[in-house]
Amino acid sequence: MSLRFQYLCIIFGHILYGVNCGVSLQINSQPVNDILHGDDLLNSALKKVELLSLKVENYNLRMQSELMAMKEQLLREIKEIKKSQESALPATKKPASCKEAMRQENGKFAESGVYELYLPEFLHQPFNVYCQRDPNGGEPWTIIQRRQSNDTDFYREWVEYERGFGYLNANFFLGLNKIHALTHSRTHELWFQLEDFENEKRVAKYDNFVIGSAQDKYELISLGQYSGTAGDSFSQHLGQKFTTKDRDNDKRSENCAVQFKGAWWYKDCYNSNLNGLYLGGEYPKGGKAKAWGGKTGVDILTPSNMYIWL
Repeated sequence: MSLRFQYLCIIFGHILYGVNCGVSLQINSQPVNDILHGDDLLNSALKKVELLSLKVENYNLRMQSELMAMKEQLLREIKEIKKSQESALPATKKPASCKEAMRQENGKFAESGVYELYLPEFLHQPFNVYCQRDPNGGEPWTIIQRRQSNDTDFYREWVEYERGFGYLNANFFLGLNKIHALTHSRTHELWFQLEDFENEKRVAKYDNFVIGSAQDKYELISLGQYSGTAGDSFSQHLGQKFTTKDRDNDKRSENCAVQFKGAWWYKDCYNSNLNGLYLGGEYPKGGKAKAWGGKTGVDILTPSNMYIWL
């Protein structure tokens, strides 16, 4: 009796192992039958064990079949995804300059206006700029500052000059962070277009304009060679950090932005101040108006545009 019981325990152990480990179970029942012969109760139990073993085998086979079907379905879905990706049209690349934004299929440039640029290596989000067709038929320019009336206040704080303000179709300052991104993405020329209140126009150009990052306080890093008719009133500011009324980065003990009501790359203090007060007529006492010194040292109180060009 004791030996028979041990065999039954061994058989149940095999069954449990087969269920837990997911393996097929085979039992050679002949030796067991010899041992359990003559005992109806134990013979009945053995038959039940054999039946259970068959059920376990069938369950394992069914599970294997279902797993194979799931695997095949997953492979089909992966194949379909790859096929749809390969057939999909490539994403449209956003332009990084006005030249790219305005160029048409016929090779000509579109009309001046607001366009979206994207420089992901410098700014996470696309941004809008005003792109200007070149008056001489060349490649387009990007306007980074425009003042044509006194409707917009330019005596503002650091964060506004950093992010930009105004309306691109009217008066605005593009933003130091965007100017930094543009001037570091490729070489740019800077063009000042100045006009006095008697409609006399003058220009000043610099062939390699670059400003630093926020960590550099948007330092005027490079200007290159000057040319034009307005006189060189910007080279004096080379190497200076940007100053606003709430962020004093100039060389003077007083804040030049506060003293002259503007925001600029002041030194001690300025030879140009195109973000100063917009005043017409006679030059006001104290020199707080928007100004460009020029060769003669006579300030021009003007509407102005600052363009950069690739």
